[in-house]
Amino acid sequence: MEKVRFDEKPRIEEAEIANIQWTSSWGSTGSVDKPLPSAPEATGIHSCFAYAKATLRSLGLNVLVYVLQHFLGISLNEIPKKAFHRDRLMALFRSMVHILPFTIAMGEIIINWRGYYVGANIDGLNYMQFAAKLHEMAMQSSLGVIVFCYVRHVLFNGDALPIGALLSGLQLTQISYLWSMELWGIAASKIPLGRRLGVMTMIIVAVLLASTVGPSSAILLIPNLSYWPAGSTHIWMNTTAADLWPSSLDGSTVPSSCSQAPNVSNICPASEWHALSDYLSLANGILPTTFMGPFTVSPYSVQLTGQGSLRQLIIQHHIYDNKTAPYDQGAAQATTQHGAVADALSATSSLWDIALQNSDSPFFDQRDAVQSIVADNFQPYTLASCGADVIEDETDDRPVAFPIPPGSSPDMLKDANVKLDTMLPMFAIEYAGLTRSEILKTPGSKSDYRMKWVELPESSFNGSSIGAVVLQPTMNETQGILLCNVAAGWGSSSMNMSGSPAVVGTGLASSSIYDPESTLPQATDYSRRIADSVITFELPLFPQRKITISSDWARYLNPQIPTMNTTVINALMSVKLVDQEDTISANIILAGLLANGLARTGFDSRLQGEIRTAFNPSVNASIPDGNYWFSGKGQMFTVDPEASRDWVKLRVDSSVEGYGFGLEGFAPKLTAAVLLIYCALVVGHVCYSAISGVSSTSWDSITEMVALAVNSSPTIQLRNTCAGITQMSVFHLPIRILTSKDAGEDEDHLELIFGSVDDLVAKRCRIQENHDYGTMNNEGYESDLASSCRLRRANIFEHT
Repeated sequence: MEKVRFDEKPRIEEAEIANIQWTSSWGSTGSVDKPLPSAPEATGIHSCFAYAKATLRSLGLNVLVYVLQHFLGISLNEIPKKAFHRDRLMALFRSMVHILPFTIAMGEIIINWRGYYVGANIDGLNYMQFAAKLHEMAMQSSLGVIVFCYVRHVLFNGDALPIGALLSGLQLTQISYLWSMELWGIAASKIPLGRRLGVMTMIIVAVLLASTVGPSSAILLIPNLSYWPAGSTHIWMNTTAADLWPSSLDGSTVPSSCSQAPNVSNICPASEWHALSDYLSLANGILPTTFMGPFTVSPYSVQLTGQGSLRQLIIQHHIYDNKTAPYDQGAAQATTQHGAVADALSATSSLWDIALQNSDSPFFDQRDAVQSIVADNFQPYTLASCGADVIEDETDDRPVAFPIPPGSSPDMLKDANVKLDTMLPMFAIEYAGLTRSEILKTPGSKSDYRMKWVELPESSFNGSSIGAVVLQPTMNETQGILLCNVAAGWGSSSMNMSGSPAVVGTGLASSSIYDPESTLPQATDYSRRIADSVITFELPLFPQRKITISSDWARYLNPQIPTMNTTVINALMSVKLVDQEDTISANIILAGLLANGLARTGFDSRLQGEIRTAFNPSVNASIPDGNYWFSGKGQMFTVDPEASRDWVKLRVDSSVEGYGFGLEGFAPKLTAAVLLIYCALVVGHVCYSAISGVSSTSWDSITEMVALAVNSSPTIQLRNTCAGITQMSVFHLPIRILTSKDAGEDEDHLELIFGSVDDLVAKRCRIQENHDYGTMNNEGYESDLASSCRLRRANIFEHT
């Protein structure tokens, strides 16, 4: 008895094909290029029902089709149907499933792209999560329609697809489909490579989109709490950049009255020196006594008061943790906002608040505005490094050596030849212009801390601004001294003013490094800048403009305090930071005093210009024009071009904290890209439908696909699969949907055909547009193809 090998590739024999009564839906086996109807044949109410049915089915509202049929008195029996329509209007009606998700997605992209401030508070924000979920479901349904359209397009042409692609449109929400046998069966199938790549690309993109459009919609649909633009303008100050941020300082610009502390005003370099006393004594009480130790850290900053602003004097010490580096491990850095610029920004902030009352702006419910100067602004950055040494007696003529400032150029290390007497390794550069015996002649009582400023030569001390020698109290012949190297420079920085601008003098200034050409950490938006207020001293990269300081100007940092019968340096050095070493205290004091003094250069300069106004009927007066300011259309201040030619010009950007839509950050940009890809697929599908006019809603559910399979002839290629499929080879099988002539009937029906089919037969038996197909409408019905398949099955079992 002849055996049948099941491992051979199943195929339809040529003789069998000849016996199958294939025919086109036009009643012949000839050309299928006959012109097709451009609209459904039904007219009147039935025509309207056809369009309504197509629209409702595309929206997944099949139950309404049933209700509409019942209401219109249309037969509820299953009748032959068109598998494909060629009707542009019908195709567009079936594309209506995309309208809602596409419109919402594009709206989210546009409103976030343009940026829109909603308000300080939003009621019902949590309900947006539900809206985002509904939008996700609509987009997933839309993606399913696109995938089914692509699958039907292939089947409509009579081409084969792997069996795993038939219901791919229903599996888009399952990420596991990406590693399923259905998908990888497509990759390993024998259909043409181009078709394989096209089907896999479409399915993979659709699955990834279906998994990400939901979170993407939620991110863009739900307003986020951030800072939003609220206008911008330039301001002018009646001073030059050279006077506001000088590269060298001498005592000629300082009033002589600044030599005595009681007469100190904001214009004097030593103004508010007592802020350092607060820093050193931990007067704010932030640290319980039980936790105080030899390495206690002081507050991050102390407050300085200007004529119209509050500023922060930021000090950091113990900044270098590398114990093997030849730098002072206790070196201190300090910085603060420039006083004159902070006052000008505070005045601008107050005017912004007044302008808010004269506008239709949505910012009215948000008063904590932030005014920012990002570019062309500088503030002082200082660094102090001190090392301990001794003077034996009045005959000690040895030269002194000053430490290398941390962060300075490595070229300075080659000249470092002295190790100072400190706890940690530190190298210094010898300075021959001063002997130890000369230091002993420094005025003051030997029981007090005294200080002598030393101008260091540029050739040997590149990066240093000035040197200082602090004499420690002693009653012995041996004198302990602290040799300090102090560096200073103007660093490019942003400045931000927040607080209550309506009350002049209460705006709090903060700042951070801003240098577009630097590799140092920096921030570009206010929400980051307030968190990144750091000090960096990395010569020669930062600060960019070095400052040379004369001893004549520096002496004003240490004025007399007649009421205490002492000097500033003695008063501050006498305030012990717990049991801190004198070198660390000196580092903090010198860096802080110098930063505070440098921030007062040009202190008498003021905000200039006439502000643009508009009449406000509620106050019957002209006040700053808020609508113009917030629009960012132009300058709010007008100045004389000739007089202001050399003035300092700064751009002020305003922002408010609140809820809104925007693309700040990586996540919103990524989610916008995801939704753009989805929108591009929708546009492509709608264009295809409008141009080709071909559309269909057949076989987009499991039930309809099961009905098609039941109405198809059995095949031995699916043997042993009734209880499941476990082998990849089954998913390799090509499958087509082709027409077949009913036995004894004039009607055509459709069948799933597995395995290889001759291309000519596939082309001749492809599905026709606007043609009705039905099947099995008579008892005992059997098609030629079914008879052939059953006959082959009987022969197989007979042989086995």
